[in-house]
Amino acid sequence: MTENLRQICSSSITTNGALVLTSDQLASMSVEDAEDIREEFGSHALLRLPEHEIDFYEWLRTSDPAVWTDLWGDEAQAPYLVSMTFLKDFVGAPGKGAFLICDLQTQDNYFFTPDMLLEKESTAFVGAVRERFISGGTLTVEQALTVEISAGPVDIWHFAFLRGIDLQRAKKAVTSLVDDRIIVHVRSADHLSTYFDVG
Repeated sequence: MTENLRQICSSSITTNGALVLTSDQLASMSVEDAEDIREEFGSHALLRLPEHEIDFYEWLRTSDPAVWTDLWGDEAQAPYLVSMTFLKDFVGAPGKGAFLICDLQTQDNYFFTPDMLLEKESTAFVGAVRERFISGGTLTVEQALTVEISAGPVDIWHFAFLRGIDLQRAKKAVTSLVDDRIIVHVRSADHLSTYFDVG
């Protein structure tokens, strides 16, 4: 971490009570910078989510208020503060990264990883969908979600928001993929922990 970056972080924390960085600042940082910042400031300061994620969570507040409340509580003004551990997920490119929803306590989780694809049934399906996509074909919501899951962790809310898909339609796609034995849907946060590394 450069001295300039250290001063930017220190000033931001003093002024805002949390680390607030612009999209340009995040884009110019490396993962190593993020780790250095976490080590130096993470024990006494939180990170405010980047603007693109705040836009997402403001959409979530109106699109699925019960989920928003499960995550952030009943605060009229959500601070959108998270652990510095997540800083590394947002560096290196403008608008990069997501604070994925995977630990809901009162609502069903819709978080998926590649490990949740049922191997025998999903392998051929994912292969066919990828071929269709590469050849310029359009994808159904179910097909697009399956490809997204095969590429890495995703939650249904980010998927719907980023793809401009109606949230209820996206949730119906999950039901369809479960019925077709393409994916496993683990609703409980306690059981989800077996599908990802929490730290």
